[in-house]
Amino acid sequence: MNLQNILKLVLLGLIVWLTYETVETIAKPLRFEKERDRRYAAVIERLKQIRTAQVTYRETNGEFADTWEKLLQYTKTGKMKITKVIGNPDDSADIRRGIRYETILISVADSLFKNYPIDSLPYVPYADTARFILRAGKVKKSNLELNVFEVEDSAPFDTRKVLRVGSMVDANLSGNWE
Repeated sequence: MNLQNILKLVLLGLIVWLTYETVETIAKPLRFEKERDRRYAAVIERLKQIRTAQVTYRETNGEFADTWEKLLQYTKTGKMKITKVIGNPDDSADIRRGIRYETILISVADSLFKNYPIDSLPYVPYADTARFILRAGKVKKSNLELNVFEVEDSAPFDTRKVLRVGSMVDANLSGNWE
């Protein structure tokens, strides 16, 4: 084998390696985005469930839960009020007969979290044992004291975009992805 053939093999190897590196330069960010989107979809779904639990907790207790223990206990064993309207408020005949309202208590677990693993609420999906950061308290706005809460991802896949729902400075129940 002469020097020219050795040089051809080295150049061929270099071309293969450069082609691989070029493809990886393009593919790596695409794989990262795909994985981020998959993980964030699960985190967002969990944050929506937590928001639902917090809102029903506030409706029953007058404030948001400030610990996971309180929120989980309520979600598992708590009851929420449902008002049932008997008669049609838009029908004049029903209005003459009288519209009745019945308030009943139903289980939070059976109505909002049926077949949902309630004990998983505090945990960030795909992050082993990492728990969401839960805060609750009050904020004063225009001489009114408002209940607020915030739940934040403690182990974000992409640290440039930390997902959270609620706010500790405004009476806001939105998530930062909405």
